[in-house]
Amino acid sequence: MSTPKVEKDLHLPLSRVKTIMKSSPEVDAVGAEPLYLVTKVTEMFVTDLAKRAFKNSKNNFLEYKHIAEVVQEDDTLDFLREIIPRKITVRQFKELMAKKAAKANSDDSSEESSEEESSEESSEDNNQE
Repeated sequence: MSTPKVEKDLHLPLSRVKTIMKSSPEVDAVGAEPLYLVTKVTEMFVTDLAKRAFKNSKNNFLEYKHIAEVVQEDDTLDFLREIIPRKITVRQFKELMAKKAAKANSDDSSEESSEEESSEESSEDNNQE
């Protein structure tokens, strides 16, 4: 298989993809054929993701929230969940943080109370002996 000299069927710049590939410490050199293949597959992946997100849009606009929704709902895209999270409002974020803090406090207090109960039980056992 020979790599075409002119990348007319590619939309991503090969030089950028090569730079990204070489940024991995395990990669010393990148051949022309693997570079072409990775570039083409990346374009196909991005196209598929955009088409799936566009199907979920109610209007004729593709927005970040549509892509984020596809990523959050599809388990095969789990590797993108931290990179493309759902957008939330500041109010929603504050509510989440308040719930987390309340849960942490309740976990701490339940641990303390269980520690107190266990220490009381052990002291009662010692007193009975």
